[in-house]
Amino acid sequence: MLTCHWKQTFGVECPGCGFQRSFLKLFEGNFSESFFLFPATIPLLLLFVLLILHLIFRFKHGAYTLVGLFSLSTLLIVVNFIYKISQA
Repeated sequence: MLTCHWKQTFGVECPGCGFQRSFLKLFEGNFSESFFLFPATIPLLLLFVLLILHLIFRFKHGAYTLVGLFSLSTLLIVVNFIYKISQA
């Protein structure tokens, strides 16, 4: 896995720390462990899949759904980052 240069430089985890491990756990079928490592993994993956499908098929309300998934992912990333910082 790739090392986190933010963590090496500043000594704290970055907002994206845990995504690689979470992604691997998700594909191993460990959904709960994936969520606890990085809660935004599933919404981010859904966001990218829906984005590709929306660009191909032009869903009627696809843009609103993309904005919702983006907002949810951003919120989860920020809350997770604040939680990790407070635990350090």
